[in-house]
Amino acid sequence: MAVNYQLQDLDAVLRAIGRGVVFYAPVWDGTSNLALTHLGDTEGEITSETNEAYNDLTLPELTGDAIHERKVAGENPVLTIPLFMADPALRAIVSPTGNASGGYQRQRPVKEYTLVVFPEELFLDEATNEYEDLTYTGTEWQVGGQALTPRQEKLLGQSIWFWRGHFQKPGVTYRSEDGGKLVMPVTFQAMHTKLPLAVIPDGHRLYTVGDPGDANIDIHPQA
Repeated sequence: MAVNYQLQDLDAVLRAIGRGVVFYAPVWDGTSNLALTHLGDTEGEITSETNEAYNDLTLPELTGDAIHERKVAGENPVLTIPLFMADPALRAIVSPTGNASGGYQRQRPVKEYTLVVFPEELFLDEATNEYEDLTYTGTEWQVGGQALTPRQEKLLGQSIWFWRGHFQKPGVTYRSEDGGKLVMPVTFQAMHTKLPLAVIPDGHRLYTVGDPGDANIDIHPQA
C-alpha cells in the first residue's frame, strides 16, 4: 500500500503572530467568570522559558552519555515581559508581595495572579481594520461583536494561559537617554494550580496554550 507525503498549502500557513499583549487577574478560583485586565504596554520580545527537567536512564559503562529512556519530570516556566514601568501604580502589581515598597519583619506568601498573553493582532477587526474588544460569551469568542475568523482562531491558538503564579519585582532605572523612557524586564514565575482536576485537567496544571475551552476548561462557569 502506497503512502503519500504531501506538502502543506503555503497560503494556509500562519507564519507570524506579532506583538503580544499581557492580561492579568487575581488568581482564578475556578468558579467565577475569569475577568482580565490589560497589564500595560510593552516594548520588545515577550519570552517564555519552560525550564523542563528530565529523568534519564543512561548506561555510562556501555554506551557513554547516550540516553536510552527519558521521562519528563516537569517544567518550571518563567515569563519575561519588557514592560513600561513609568506608571507608579504598576509597582505594586508586579511585586511578589503586592507592595511596591519592601521590608517586612517576617516572610510572607506571594501575591498570586492568573496571567494570559494574547497576540495583539487577535484584537484586530478584519472588517473595519480597527482594534476592538475581545469577548468571550461563554460559548464563543468574538472580536468587535463578531465571531472569530479562521485566522483569528489560529491567533487565539497562540495564546498562553498561566493559571497561577507571581511576579518578581523589577528594579528601578533612572535615565535621560531616549527621552527618559522606562522599560524594565518583569518576570512572572508560574506555579502549579491548586484547582481541582475537574476544573484544570492534568497536562494543564501550569499553563494552557490556545483556547481553554478546547481543553474543557470553562473560564466562564457562571454563563
